[in-house]
Amino acid sequence: MNNVVPLTKEAPEPARENRLVLRVLEVWRQARLDFAPPLVGSLVAADMGADAEHVFAIDLRHPEGPCFTEIGAAVRVAGWPGERPALISACPEDSVLGLVSQHWREIIDRGVPVTRGGAGVHEGAPVLYRGVLMPLVDAQGRIVAIMGAANWRAVEESHGAPSECG
Repeated sequence: MNNVVPLTKEAPEPARENRLVLRVLEVWRQARLDFAPPLVGSLVAADMGADAEHVFAIDLRHPEGPCFTEIGAAVRVAGWPGERPALISACPEDSVLGLVSQHWREIIDRGVPVTRGGAGVHEGAPVLYRGVLMPLVDAQGRIVAIMGAANWRAVEESHGAPSECG
């Protein structure tokens, strides 16, 4: 007698992670070399698939200071950057990009990905945001770039309930 029962249905697809920061962090983890951060250039926004529009990249070696080398459409700030280089120090503070990227020094100090979030303002509107910053290294293992991703929800002032925006 055979106790094996054939499956009549294919196994279901694993559930997609709902949180952007965990999805992009998983791609970063898969790109690591052993336990070291990924090499700069080995991980690009396109590797994040559908989340690429939420991704930004920071070059820490620019002579004028850390600057954005890539800013995805979902985190772009209207009317900025007007000039190149797009220095972090010039990023509007009332933007999700500014709120998340201001933590870049912590990545250098700690050498590991960091998530940050909370209440803030994006282009004049109150928001709840979440972002992640992940180190990228050169061949000598020095952190020379940061890849980040962020999204947010607008907070409706009349009810205080979040509504999807980013």
